[in-house]
Amino acid sequence: MELETLKGIVPAVLATLGAQESVYCEHGIMLYKDPSVGVGRKTIQSGGLFGTLKRSTLGGVPFFLAEFTGPGSVAFSRDGVGEIRDLELAPNEVLDVAEGSLLCAENRIPYDMLYVKGTNRPGRMMGFWMDRLTGPGKIALHGFGNIISMTLAPQEKVTCDFGALLFKSGSVTARALNLPFGSGLLGRLEAYEVLELIGPGKVALQSIDPKRVLG
Repeated sequence: MELETLKGIVPAVLATLGAQESVYCEHGIMLYKDPSVGVGRKTIQSGGLFGTLKRSTLGGVPFFLAEFTGPGSVAFSRDGVGEIRDLELAPNEVLDVAEGSLLCAENRIPYDMLYVKGTNRPGRMMGFWMDRLTGPGKIALHGFGNIISMTLAPQEKVTCDFGALLFKSGSVTARALNLPFGSGLLGRLEAYEVLELIGPGKVALQSIDPKRVLG
């Protein structure tokens, strides 16, 4: 399988598939395809049927993924301004990808999910899901706005808005915390919810929160 980024204000990725090669993606983001490319359904079975239904009904995670099988080419787009990153995961390399950011992944890459807990403050962040992908294989991701990449050393930390996280290595810990505005009771009551990322591993941030674009 070959991946080619189609650059522009709203970028896309073109996957060229050989015979019997296939990719999967979230349903509804295909831009176009060759007639020779077959379309199927890949059911998400991580955690069993009950776990899948819980994520789908409460977390908004799709119940199934779309699967495209070659030969031929198929293009995918997230319908938003930004950048695309094509990555090749090494054997057993784990990458956690923000929900709504995966464009496509080789079918041989196992698909799972990771839940990041929120701070559970009333009216605040309750947590969110991430796609968990394990190599080897190729993937393509869409970052809204500009993509900022970094590598964290062991125990090195960076703090970001939870909507800024695009992906992280499986070895990077993500935890939600409240960042007080100054000291005292008022500072704690008006605390700002953030994500703290703790190395070691790779981290990529996006400069636009997808929720502000997609609503």
